[in-house]
Amino acid sequence: MGIFSTYELKKAMLWPRRLYMRWKYRNVQQSLRAMLELHYYSPGIVNFLGATVMNPHILHEADIGDGSVVLDVGAFTGKWAQHVVARYDPVIYAFEPNPRSFQRLSEQAQENPKLKPYQYGLGAREETVDFTLNGLGSSMFDERAENAEVPRIQVRIAAVDRVWEELELDRVDLMKINIEGAEFPLLERMQETDMLDRVDTYLIQFHEWHPDAHRRRQRIQQALEKTHRQEWNYEFVWEKWVRR
Repeated sequence: MGIFSTYELKKAMLWPRRLYMRWKYRNVQQSLRAMLELHYYSPGIVNFLGATVMNPHILHEADIGDGSVVLDVGAFTGKWAQHVVARYDPVIYAFEPNPRSFQRLSEQAQENPKLKPYQYGLGAREETVDFTLNGLGSSMFDERAENAEVPRIQVRIAAVDRVWEELELDRVDLMKINIEGAEFPLLERMQETDMLDRVDTYLIQFHEWHPDAHRRRQRIQQALEKTHRQEWNYEFVWEKWVRR
């Protein structure tokens, strides 16, 4: 791979486009501009944001109802879960290791007993890890130079197969995964333990900055293709997989 990762090389090659897109989107609201910057104005993020204009509920649509079971892995403050509860009223198991975000998630859960918060992340094994406190970008896998000074704490990660058994889960109707790089070991563990086909619908955000992201994502996609079809894909932003 050389000195630079694929991600860094791609960012460098797209630098002229990034400068143009910064000018083009200079008047959009700050939160939107921050998201564009995080994804270096890639075609994937631009196209995804365009899709959300056409369909604001693109991340909330699934074939579920009030008897469904949903896993929200990387629940943050519970905003996504709140939308899904309001629309479908399923049982949602929400996992969030960041104590700051978990506090707000717990407040959401007080208003709905079907939203069940857990203050740990899901991963390949039981461990305690360093975790950057970086808002929406908080991560246990963030060694990027620009985040070298970001505060860190230690958080708990639980093995997905053990949690599945402990919660007595069988088939899960919807699993949303947005865990800033930790999606790779999580999904690889689910593949190793024959768990991928125990979820009907996946919403996954893969993170391109993670080491070896392209190869690992491709292998996970190949495993998913055995039982699921990709309904839509915005490259390294969000993608949706539905059981065949």
